[in-house]
Amino acid sequence: MADCDLCGVARPTLCPVKVNAPSVLSAYPTGTWRGINEECLASCHEANINRVPSNGKKCDLCGIKNVPLFQVKIQVPIFQEPYHKETSKNICDSCFEACEDTIRRREAEKEEAHHH
Repeated sequence: MADCDLCGVARPTLCPVKVNAPSVLSAYPTGTWRGINEECLASCHEANINRVPSNGKKCDLCGIKNVPLFQVKIQVPIFQEPYHKETSKNICDSCFEACEDTIRRREAEKEEAHHH
């Protein structure tokens, strides 16, 4: 089990998203992996299409500061009704592109699995 890096939900499998985190750039110049569940990945895809500007201070995936950020609406589970609360996360262009790369890679893997 691993926790989603956006909503914190523990899932048996997460979608790997490769981001360029400035805090560890010298150690990992090609990027580091973040785990996002499928629901949060779909929310990132929707937010990438809509591009609602955010006034946040840093990206919630890579931690970069002083760049344009966009809102992503995430459903965070809680232990009372209605069992979810909606919260906004801030995502930068680079992380949006990393999420889109992950979506494309997953679709290609699904297509390949159907052909075998």
